[in-house]
Amino acid sequence: PRTPHAHFASPPSSRRPDGTPPDPSAYVAYWPRKKLQDAIYGCVIACTVLVRHEGEAADDAARAAGYEPGHPLAPIVWEITRGLVAIKQVEWSRVHAMRGRLLEDPIKEIAAMQLIGNYHPNVLGSTEVLQDSEYLYSVMPYCRGGDLFGVVLSVAERRQANEASDGAGGMSEPVARYWFRQILFGLHYLQSRGICHRDLSLENILVDVNHCLVIDMGMCLRVPYHCPGEPGGRATDVEGGDGRRLMVPMGTCGKRNYMSPEIYVNSDSFDGFAVDLWAAGVILYIMLTGFPPYDVPSMEDERFEIICNGDLVRQLEAWDIHLTEEAGNLLQWMLMPNPYDRPTLAQVMWHDWVANEEVQPP
Repeated sequence: PRTPHAHFASPPSSRRPDGTPPDPSAYVAYWPRKKLQDAIYGCVIACTVLVRHEGEAADDAARAAGYEPGHPLAPIVWEITRGLVAIKQVEWSRVHAMRGRLLEDPIKEIAAMQLIGNYHPNVLGSTEVLQDSEYLYSVMPYCRGGDLFGVVLSVAERRQANEASDGAGGMSEPVARYWFRQILFGLHYLQSRGICHRDLSLENILVDVNHCLVIDMGMCLRVPYHCPGEPGGRATDVEGGDGRRLMVPMGTCGKRNYMSPEIYVNSDSFDGFAVDLWAAGVILYIMLTGFPPYDVPSMEDERFEIICNGDLVRQLEAWDIHLTEEAGNLLQWMLMPNPYDRPTLAQVMWHDWVANEEVQPP
């Protein structure tokens, strides 16, 4: 029987979603099955991957319908595979109406995802981009495990059900380290491509089996680099320059629980990589404790003031949350209010807590 209508037809694929070669004449299409979530400019849809055949099965279907094989009106035969993809569907009407008025830019997001590609296990890129008169479609791998925020909530609920004796509602340090290393690997890849994410959070990290991927490049920026031999002194990628340049204030963006103080104040030029490292520190804090370190990155927030005064570990101990010395040291270092006092990504990756301890898959 003929399958339901398939959308988003794409060019020939070199391999099936399960890794086996398709017929040479096969084309791939995507069958929308379920809306996963709404987005500012559209929505994200889970789709089944279909493979179009033009061999014997297609010839038989054509004859059964009264057409010669290859006739343009002959029915199309699709094979339903077990492959799944997530497609971000962007409405052109919303793009034309809202682009430039919001910090999130769907065109820049797709450009960034094409630059990133689908090559790194901890960054979600785009496998292909399609369009018609109504929509722009970005095709991405499908992740089955939800987001990392959901993982943290599950851990907190289990600890509450087991009536844990301490005040922590977060992960054990080995499990947090397991996820945190992967986040750092994803950040390393983004930095190698000269990209500042600018909206890093637990909600923007998807989980697929036992690995996680950084997603959502809607607010990302290309980091400018100084290149003495180039007119204007700019380079478009890390490999082309020898010094990262600061960026002018571009507004407060991202979630306040993860926002760095320099982005919140929005008055001075900022280092895009330092902004992402701050957010990574907040992510680690939440994974280890089960709650965010502050509500607003301002001295008017009592918990933020405690962190700025260097009393992060002392405050956690007052709440009956006890971390190892290495974990407390790393958290306080990553959450320094002055971006020049924060570690670089390399320093975080080589920190004793990250590099010299065991990891424990969940």
